[in-house]
Amino acid sequence: MITQKQKNIIIAFILVLITVSIFTYYKYANNDTSELGVDLSDIEQMNIGSEMPQLLYGDNNSAVIQGTFGLVVYNINDSIVTNRISYERLKSYGISMLYAAVSQDGMTIYIGNDDMNGGSNFTHQYNIRTRVVKKISQQPVNVFTPIRIKTPGYNEEYDKYFDFQYLINDTIVEVDNSFIYLRANLDWSMKSLQFIICRYVDGVTKIHNVF
Repeated sequence: MITQKQKNIIIAFILVLITVSIFTYYKYANNDTSELGVDLSDIEQMNIGSEMPQLLYGDNNSAVIQGTFGLVVYNINDSIVTNRISYERLKSYGISMLYAAVSQDGMTIYIGNDDMNGGSNFTHQYNIRTRVVKKISQQPVNVFTPIRIKTPGYNEEYDKYFDFQYLINDTIVEVDNSFIYLRANLDWSMKSLQFIICRYVDGVTKIHNVF
């Protein structure tokens, strides 16, 4: 027969196991090192294509970028791509003409097909932390919207910040007293894509190589 002391020991042991399990789960969820396994092997030979990649979201910690590579999540603090949804993977969800947006908190990417006639709908959502894709039945509301500026080279407000030895995209994201944009070499190589943080007050820039 189990004594009360033994019962207390068993309960204490179970509580310790539960605590360790919870700690391990959250440690893994918040520090997932599998991001180092993101496949970017095709980027070296990839051209940008007919349009520059676009910023869909940005804050002080991360950015979401859409391009011919599909979608990538870029960690600003560590200067590394942590997530990627390639077009090959998108095709498995029935998506051929990508239409994407990001939630206001930057944790969810909504994806669907762009029919090029204003009839675009989101069909799936991708959780950036868990990397899980799920179908959705309702359209998201209040998604993040980047700022589309006038074409660089014809933009009185922003041209003073740009170096026209590079290709420059026409979507920006404002963060604090700076704005974020993308640029690439004039040879249109995807490998040269850069993530630029530019201060409004003096034009000083911080440059990150995306790939």
